[in-house]
Amino acid sequence: MQRQEAWRAWARERGGMSVARVARRALVAAVAVAVAACGGGGGGDDATSNRTLTGAAFGNGMFVLVGREGRILTSADGKTFEPQTSNVEGTVLNGATAAPGTFVVVGDDGTILTSTDAVTWQVESVPTSVSLQSVTFANGTFVAVGYLGTILTSPDGHVWTPRASATTTPLYGVGFGPAGFVAVGGDGVVVTSPDAITWTPGVSNTSATLYAVAFGGGVYVFVGSDGVVGRATDPRLWTTVQQPATTLQGVVFAQSQFVTVGFGGAIFTSPDAVTFTLAKSSTTGYLRAVAFGNGRGVAAGVDGVVQTSTDLVTWTSP
Repeated sequence: MQRQEAWRAWARERGGMSVARVARRALVAAVAVAVAACGGGGGGDDATSNRTLTGAAFGNGMFVLVGREGRILTSADGKTFEPQTSNVEGTVLNGATAAPGTFVVVGDDGTILTSTDAVTWQVESVPTSVSLQSVTFANGTFVAVGYLGTILTSPDGHVWTPRASATTTPLYGVGFGPAGFVAVGGDGVVVTSPDAITWTPGVSNTSATLYAVAFGGGVYVFVGSDGVVGRATDPRLWTTVQQPATTLQGVVFAQSQFVTVGFGGAIFTSPDAVTFTLAKSSTTGYLRAVAFGNGRGVAAGVDGVVQTSTDLVTWTSP
């Protein structure tokens, strides 16, 4: 009781800040200290660095990382990455995905690139000029999302069709699970579709910016600003279940657990998106994306930082 009263008094001294808010700020600081203690490499949090990597994917035996200035890096083992020529060197590339025999990358100014080998890239004709933020492939369909609630679909990555999304809010992430496609974005916006054609709003129960969404272990999971995490078995209705106290921008399901990455080099793992464990990262750089393949996780972020791990517990620079 005395400890609780002392805590309340300390909060009052700081302008009437609530106990919950003070506790949250203390937790944010603790996470930052814990991440920094894990290692010092990898650059800062300058999201405008021309070397910043913003998207990651694995498919066809290849990791693909994309970012600012048209950067595309590829790797078969997740350790040695080779730069490729994107043919859009002045453009920010934001997301990547893979289907059998095809890679697709999306970016600013309505940019969509395709490749059969992740080495030679072709610029596609697209019916939009807005920034495209994320892309996924499932059920024989590519789905790309972006600003102004833009949603495009394609059967092959070459011919794209715009779809009505029921929102004009920016969409930053898109994923797929048994109940269909889910796109997430600003102001807690969630839209869902069973077929990638007809989209309807969902209820996220948060106003946070949502950056990424994934499915695994029977649940959909989204992550976003201020550490918001949501889970749902039906993507039309979500529950906010955990806040790991730092902005999270990427999520993937691998080795029977969710892996999410974000600000300050933070990497968290969770078997159920309810209880989270802080992994050991060797960077304090802002991690923007994460992918998994061939038994290895790869995370990437600002200033070209890359982290890899086989056990998803200890992450190091390749």
